Amino acid sequence: MILMSSYGSQEGRIDEGGNLQCSYHGWSFDGRGSCIRIPQASPEGPEARALQSPRACATRLPTMQSQGLLFVWPDENGLERARATKPPRLPDDFDKPEFSSVTIQRDLFYGYDTLMENVSDPSHIDFAHHKVTGRRDRAKPLPFTLESSGHWGFAGANDGNPRITAEFVAPCYYINKIEIDAKLPIVGNKKWIIWICSFNVPMAPGKTRSIVCSARNFFQLTMPGPAWWQVVPRWHEHWTSNKVYDGDMIVLQGQEKFFLSKTMEGSSDVNKQYSNITFTPTQADRLVLAFRNWLRRHGNSQPEWFGVNNQQPMPSTVLSKRQMLDRFEQHTLKCSSCRRAYTSFQALQKFLIGATVLFCASAGIPSDMQLRIFLAGLALLSAGLAFASHELQKNFVFVDYVHAEID
Repeated sequence: MILMSSYGSQEGRIDEGGNLQCSYHGWSFDGRGSCIRIPQASPEGPEARALQSPRACATRLPTMQSQGLLFVWPDENGLERARATKPPRLPDDFDKPEFSSVTIQRDLFYGYDTLMENVSDPSHIDFAHHKVTGRRDRAKPLPFTLESSGHWGFAGANDGNPRITAEFVAPCYYINKIEIDAKLPIVGNKKWIIWICSFNVPMAPGKTRSIVCSARNFFQLTMPGPAWWQVVPRWHEHWTSNKVYDGDMIVLQGQEKFFLSKTMEGSSDVNKQYSNITFTPTQADRLVLAFRNWLRRHGNSQPEWFGVNNQQPMPSTVLSKRQMLDRFEQHTLKCSSCRRAYTSFQALQKFLIGATVLFCASAGIPSDMQLRIFLAGLALLSAGLAFASHELQKNFVFVDYVHAEID
């Protein structure tokens, strides 16, 4: 039954032979999409010939791996075009030893245009990410200029310190380079550089996959990396990155609801009404306006969806805050580092709970009072560590984010 097999392969597994196995009926497919095993088929007769049928094959799409990222060309007949098209590349600094880098992926329940506007908007950083990557008291004018634009995207920059250079490579790639002139004791003047490169992939109406690759040439000790002295695990860096996503999430959910209501009132898409329903009086807004203009002129105002019922409600209009901030479903399940760490914390908690029970049971046995006190102290310590492990696990699952409570 190939219909269910095509869906089941999305939740499939790699079988013992290295092939993709459908989790529903157990059919297996090789790297060319050919069906190589149907467990229910007889080894002889007409059923045995089913393996050679084109109808048994899975759809094969051109793929390319570049700089640790997997690119898929969504056209099974587009192999030649895919080979002739170079994927967007990360800046050369990512390959230099003086830079440390980290990548994170998270599925977000708001639309492609909402996310692209967010990454184009430097004004929100000091407020939406207060005490994470910015501070409210550091907000200042950001005199951006739009240097070039066209069907390919746009580029712009600001003057001052820090200097921010931004480039949008249509339709999904956004590059931010932040240069900071730092004056340090002993070592003198230094130029700190931060790269934030994001691939913003539309998955469905109201759902987007964010892949962010960042690099910097300072404070490498606090970044994960291959050097022996870079001991910070990748999952710990992802805690900070997920705080950034959470800080945006609730605000952008409200913005998207507002835009959708205005779109329904005006019977037109938000890009055509954008200047009427928003007030963007500063130079800091120029890149946001540049994206909205690109989307209206060259991007058909939104991605073109295939096989999707556009009458379904947008996720941002129906999901609760708890669902919007669900780190486990949106990130942890898909991240090998965070998934392993979460499992390890769970195992550690169970061990510590067992140790607490053991120490409590043992504390009343010895006749020596000092030994009793020592065992009771160990019970309290292991109980405290078990609770701490439980609290740390929340960073992989759900942490509420309330802007007003961050002083």
